[in-house]
Amino acid sequence: MKSIKKKKVLFVLVLFIFFKANAQNPVQEFNFNGTLNSADNTVSFLGTPVFVNDRMGTPKGALRLTNKAYQGVVGDLPQGNKPKTISIWVKFNAVNTANYIFNYGTPVNGQYFALLQQPASGGNSDLSLIGWGDTNNITISVPLVKDTWYLYSVTYDGNVTKIYRNGQLLKSVSDIQRSAKGYILSIGKLNTSTAINADIDDLKLYVVAMTDEQVLEAYESSKPTGKVNETSVVNSPKKVSNPTVKTSSAETSKNIEVYSDGKKIMETNGSNISDLPEGTYLIKVINSAGKK
Repeated sequence: MKSIKKKKVLFVLVLFIFFKANAQNPVQEFNFNGTLNSADNTVSFLGTPVFVNDRMGTPKGALRLTNKAYQGVVGDLPQGNKPKTISIWVKFNAVNTANYIFNYGTPVNGQYFALLQQPASGGNSDLSLIGWGDTNNITISVPLVKDTWYLYSVTYDGNVTKIYRNGQLLKSVSDIQRSAKGYILSIGKLNTSTAINADIDDLKLYVVAMTDEQVLEAYESSKPTGKVNETSVVNSPKKVSNPTVKTSSAETSKNIEVYSDGKKIMETNGSNISDLPEGTYLIKVINSAGKK
């Protein structure tokens, strides 16, 4: 009897570990490493691509969209109210116009699944998840800086919708219909309209709702890496000027992370930090190459 109980416990444990590990594996992903094909070469977006450096600086490692949309038939898109997670890295090359990030479904009440970043004003922009019909939409105001890479993740477990940026939960809403159906995944479009000026990378699709911890881990494991060197608080009466960073001959360059209200809003080498609006920020200066 004890042996049977042990076997049952072991089986449940193995099953739990399997589903835990499987939950973080995308069923489809597009790395845009010089190709519009999926990572397993089973699906492709259609169009003539322009590839640029990705967030790691790898040549032809990201896709540039300048008022141009791409579409692909993706058979793994979750249908109806089934669980899902879609994540994508985006760097906006312009923030004064709308950027339609991705969508699929039908433009009918509750049957659409689209993410878009509205035009920025005063350094902030409305991030919207469109379900079609005002009661099915979710909007959050977030800081937005151009030429900065952000990881967007949207999860849905059949009831609760969550929106994340850079691994941080922005908003969680329950009891909103998410009955998107269809297998055409679009980037750069909202229904029939095209509007985007951005670079995108590592679009991933999951058939589970990733947990807060999994979303954060996905961000931490895929963001540009660097060793934190020092921290300081910058008070800006108008604009933040480019900071002077002391370097040694053994350091090749430094990255700068900018935080506001506990959230990272910018990662840069300092060249575009003057784009920040007036305010108080926490600055982290990071060595991109350690001392030899």
